[in-house]
Amino acid sequence: MMQSTSKSSSWWIDILFLSLILGGLFFILLGNRLLFVPDEGRYAEIAREMIVSHDYITPYLNSVKYFEKPALFYWLESVAIYLGGLNLWSLRSVNVLLGLLGCILTYCTTRKLYDRTTGLFAALILGTNLLYFVMVHMISLDLPVTVFLTLTLYAFLLSTQEAHDFARRWLMWGAAIAAACAVMTKGLIGMVFPGMIIIVWLMLTGGWPQLKKLYLPSSILIFFLIAAPWHILVGQRNPEFYYFYFIRQHLLRYTMLKIGHYQPTWFFIPNLILGFFPWVVFLPLAIVKTFPRSWQQCKKNKNELFFILWATLIFIFFSFSKSKLIPYILPVFPPIAILVAHYLRQAILNKSKLEIKICYVSLLIFSTLISCALFIFPHKLAIPDPKTAGIYLGLAAIFLMIGIMIATYYAFKNYIKFAVISIIATAWIFLSFFHAALPAMDTRTIAPLTALLKPILTPEDEITAYNQYYQDLPFYLERRVNILNWKNELRLGMEYQDTSEWMIKDPIFLQRWNSQKRMFAIMSKEEYQKFQTKYLQRKAYWLGETLTNVLISNQPVHVRKPMNNAK
Repeated sequence: MMQSTSKSSSWWIDILFLSLILGGLFFILLGNRLLFVPDEGRYAEIAREMIVSHDYITPYLNSVKYFEKPALFYWLESVAIYLGGLNLWSLRSVNVLLGLLGCILTYCTTRKLYDRTTGLFAALILGTNLLYFVMVHMISLDLPVTVFLTLTLYAFLLSTQEAHDFARRWLMWGAAIAAACAVMTKGLIGMVFPGMIIIVWLMLTGGWPQLKKLYLPSSILIFFLIAAPWHILVGQRNPEFYYFYFIRQHLLRYTMLKIGHYQPTWFFIPNLILGFFPWVVFLPLAIVKTFPRSWQQCKKNKNELFFILWATLIFIFFSFSKSKLIPYILPVFPPIAILVAHYLRQAILNKSKLEIKICYVSLLIFSTLISCALFIFPHKLAIPDPKTAGIYLGLAAIFLMIGIMIATYYAFKNYIKFAVISIIATAWIFLSFFHAALPAMDTRTIAPLTALLKPILTPEDEITAYNQYYQDLPFYLERRVNILNWKNELRLGMEYQDTSEWMIKDPIFLQRWNSQKRMFAIMSKEEYQKFQTKYLQRKAYWLGETLTNVLISNQPVHVRKPMNNAK
């Protein structure tokens, strides 16, 4: 009884420890950085418009219907706004909490499958790699869908190894709920990925008979009870939804070059290498050491095979997609974090020497290259605040090199556990300083212009995004804006709505610009030069600028607040 109580308390101690260590890393400076565009501006604005309109079925972006993604993330962001107010800290806290949950679930699952040390390593590896850390701090869909997919696959794998019917039933129901949430976050991949991974795994391990014990009918029912209602309701209100959402956004986006973001097939290889820094140096050996070499090993090493299939199939799926963005491969990171943690734990137990030293030397070389890049970056590129960026990036580089040298020293002394702990501590400090530098490097934000504009706006004024759409503009101004000569992702909504009042063309813009109504326009500096050349007879009063954009008006205006990064 005493042993059982002690074991139970160790779980809670570890969860509290991870919450403090990773929670501190994730929450520090959470609201310090302005919105990254386009994603953060877009998703923050959709949630704000839901709050304003009280329409939680049809998402809107700048008052235009937006059907590219389902509604769950917008609902979570709306709850955050209700609880914490309309601010960046509240909006980003959703992904921070989900990211922390993903790490704790990784710890619990890995400890259940392996041991306590491997569980702690896996959670800390997941929380301290570069891409996961960055996405935890982003208002975007890739982190939430990763966590929901992760919960789905963890719960399924654990259910296949659970002897008690009650626990197995709840694990499968949990998997169904998580899969439905994944679908409600980013669409059909929420069921395609788990189904694909599970089917291939069952084929290779001969586990089909297990399905009879996994409460599939009730789990499928739970899945559809959660995932179906919104899709039905939004389709009833917007008949155009079904074709756009299921055909264009899922099938055609995957198969056609003109839809989405095309990148070559090998695009995710360098992004995985850099995104999984600093732990990527251990990944090749982690895969080689656990990869089954026979059918018998497939059945013997079922857990490792499951994680390898999870990472490999998703990586291949997105590599052959015609639309690619860096965060798409984030769902690959939980299984490879577990594989690396398992490898490092075995290295400690087996006192591996040569191969682990090679890994640490590789890490030292990799870290040196990154440190050099961090020192050079603020001096070579035009950024708003190179001095501040240089200080924080320089500190990040210095601590990275010191920490990795200490870790390498421990590795060569065969103190592998201390070497791993050194990397964790180094990554924590490195990522904190790297994050502190980001506000000084943001060249795309228009927040300084909206800070000038918002205090002097009246309800009758009009603001126009000139020949492009600044995704953060309506969020900062808390109002709809005019968009000149731009459609892109708003094209579908414009076809089924009368948006002519604010989605405008040149003749309407010029007519309003020459009227008595006060107008403001934000444009790139290149567009400003063209504007001056093309419309010499039009009055334009310069109000301020950032590194890349200009704010003008058709009437003289007294600006009350100076620019932070103008000129």
